[in-house]
Amino acid sequence: MLLEKYFEGRRKIINKALDKYLPSADIYPQKIHKAMRYSIFAGGKRLRSILLIATYEMLVNRHTSRALQKLLPLAAAIEMLHTASLIHDDLPFIDNADERRGKPSCHKKFGNAIAILTGDALITKAFETILKLNNHKKALQCLEILLDAASTRGMIGGQVVDLTSAQKRVKLHVLRDIHLKKTGALLRAAEQMACVMANATKQVTNALSDFALNIGLAYQVIDDILDEVGADELLGKESGEDQRNERVTYPVLLGIEESKKQALKLIHDAHNIIKYMPNNQVLTEFLETIRDRVP
Repeated sequence: MLLEKYFEGRRKIINKALDKYLPSADIYPQKIHKAMRYSIFAGGKRLRSILLIATYEMLVNRHTSRALQKLLPLAAAIEMLHTASLIHDDLPFIDNADERRGKPSCHKKFGNAIAILTGDALITKAFETILKLNNHKKALQCLEILLDAASTRGMIGGQVVDLTSAQKRVKLHVLRDIHLKKTGALLRAAEQMACVMANATKQVTNALSDFALNIGLAYQVIDDILDEVGADELLGKESGEDQRNERVTYPVLLGIEESKKQALKLIHDAHNIIKYMPNNQVLTEFLETIRDRVP
C-alpha cells in the first residue's frame, strides 16, 4: 500500500527531527533528558505529525524534501506534546498504566516525580520548538493553535472531565466532548497548522478541522471497543484500563455493536469531507487503516 511506505519514510524524517530538537541525554541534568528521549522514542506511530505533513502535501501538491523541511519544527512539537499527555495519562493517580507500547511507562522507569517533570519538560520544549519556524508570523499562528489544543479548552479540559466523570453515569454528549478534546484536539491542531503553512482558505481549514475531529472521535471509539474486547496488540497497551478506572466508554453506553456502527459512520463522514479534494490518496488510505482497526 502507498500508506505503509509513506508512513515509514515520514516517520524516519520526523524521528530525525525529534533527535535534533531534543536535548542530548548527556546534557545536565541528564536524568530528565534521558526520560524525555526514552518516552519520545518508545515506538510511537507519529500519527499526528504525519497527518500534518500529509495534509500540507495534499494542499500544495508538493512532496519535495525542501517543502517537508519547513514543517519539521511543527511535526516535532506536536509529537512532544502528545508524548507529554501520554506520560501524564499513565501516572498512578490518572490511568495507572504500567506499560506503554510494550515498554515500562515513564513513571515505572524513572519514578513518579521525574515522569511528571518529563511531561512538563516536553510541553515547554514543544512550544519552544515551534518558534524555530523561519516564518515568525506563521510560527505565532501555529503556537496559538497548539496552545489552544493543549489548554482547558482541549486536552487538559477533556482529561479533567474524563477523571471527574469516573464512577458516574454520564450522557453520550458528555462522553463525545471528552473524546473530542482528549483525542480530537491535537489531530485538529495538526490539520490547522498544515492549513496555516499551506495558506489554505478559511473554508478548507474549517472542513479539514471537521475531518480531524471525526477521525479523532472514531479512533477513540475504536480504542474503547478494543479495550473492552481485550485487543492489547492493536491498543498498544494493556487492555481493561477503562474497567479498572471505572471510566464511561462508548461500549458501556451503547454496547459494542452500536459503538462499531458509530465508528464506521464517523469514518464515512470524514471521507465525505476529503473525497473531492485533489491529491487525497494518503488521507484516503489513512481512513482505511482506521476502519481496519474496528474488530
